[in-house]
Amino acid sequence: MGFGQLKANQEIEIKLEIVDKSQVEYIEEYIQKQASKEFKKIQMKAIYYDTVDECLQKQKVAYRVRQENDCFVATYKSGKINEQNVFERVEINKDVKNMKPDISVFVEETEIWPKLKAIKNSEFKPIVITDFVRKCTDISWNKSMIELALDIGFVQGKEQQAPLYEVELELKSGTIDDLLAYKQELETMFNLVASPISKYKKGLILAGQI
Repeated sequence: MGFGQLKANQEIEIKLEIVDKSQVEYIEEYIQKQASKEFKKIQMKAIYYDTVDECLQKQKVAYRVRQENDCFVATYKSGKINEQNVFERVEINKDVKNMKPDISVFVEETEIWPKLKAIKNSEFKPIVITDFVRKCTDISWNKSMIELALDIGFVQGKEQQAPLYEVELELKSGTIDDLLAYKQELETMFNLVASPISKYKKGLILAGQI
């Protein structure tokens, strides 16, 4: 049976905090057993940037450059989280050559470039750093395809760091109802709590910026 399609540049996901850290090993084993495709291990280090006058934060936009193993990806994100702790966002990714900020890579994205054009020559500063290992796979659940990921590492805002123990569920195709049903399935198996706070926002809290 075919899968439903997300809109272009649409990201729908749920973040689950791991309350009992002793379960990390069992969650990883579960992911490996559930793998419908290859099991991936990705070292991810990201720097989130903003202008000196925090123009992106004022627009509720996140801009990061992330190293994913040997690749570099620049990402634009904006959106909301609903009452069921589901993140529904615009996400646009561009392959880049290094970790330096350069928003001109989005110039051909007519949906977002008007917001960015005015600050394209601004001075950018790093505001949040994330550094973690992601272990993940895609799984088929009911009529949907979902990426199941285990993220272990840390988030940093200014000089403050906090550990990161998180399970992330991203809808690749299908329905939000299936995503929520799978979240509930995992919550019955492990000590997980849905989180309304993104990694970026955690870093801003650590930095005392919100």
